[in-house]
Amino acid sequence: MIHQVEKAGVEVKLNTAAAPEMIKKAGYDTVLVATGSEPVVSRMKGADADNVFTILEAYAKKEKLGKQVVVIGAGKFGFEAALGMAKDGHNVTVLTGGKELIEPAFIGPHNMQNQQNIYPNLSNFSYALEVTIKGITGGKVTYTDSKGAEKSVRADSIVIWSGLRPRTEEAAGFSGSADEVYLLGDCTGKNGHLQKAIRSAFFVASQV
Repeated sequence: MIHQVEKAGVEVKLNTAAAPEMIKKAGYDTVLVATGSEPVVSRMKGADADNVFTILEAYAKKEKLGKQVVVIGAGKFGFEAALGMAKDGHNVTVLTGGKELIEPAFIGPHNMQNQQNIYPNLSNFSYALEVTIKGITGGKVTYTDSKGAEKSVRADSIVIWSGLRPRTEEAAGFSGSADEVYLLGDCTGKNGHLQKAIRSAFFVASQV
């Protein structure tokens, strides 16, 4: 891909944060904005503790994760992150309010089927569905289960998946920086995973 970019004569600027005024000053005819999204930071009780991470923080700071890890939130992103932590050797417990670990739309030979076939054979991976998290305190996560019983699970580290927040405002700031400005990917608020983001980028770029 690097070779093809060079062959096509595409100018790539690394370590350069784009800003509307910079783009406007350069005099581009068309600007494609792909500012993406970021994990929602949870406001639940205890979520500001030092041993609590978002998914991105957990990936970036793997060495800081303890042996016992509780992942709050599942679905495609939460489950995939939890599975990776289990395969890294952590004892992982997933707590989710949903009725399933993975949304049915993501289960299939080209999506999450392989991952779904792995976790039943991992002795260090467990989960509880349809739970309500009460809070994080004293090195444990307290929750009520699907029958309303209050329980808790010990955790050296807690990883919270609360969804994605599109960087729409940041993207909108580029409005007027060129004659044509198009938004694509997660910043449109209509994507949410890699396949859709790539398709969005291809479609928008093909219109220029």
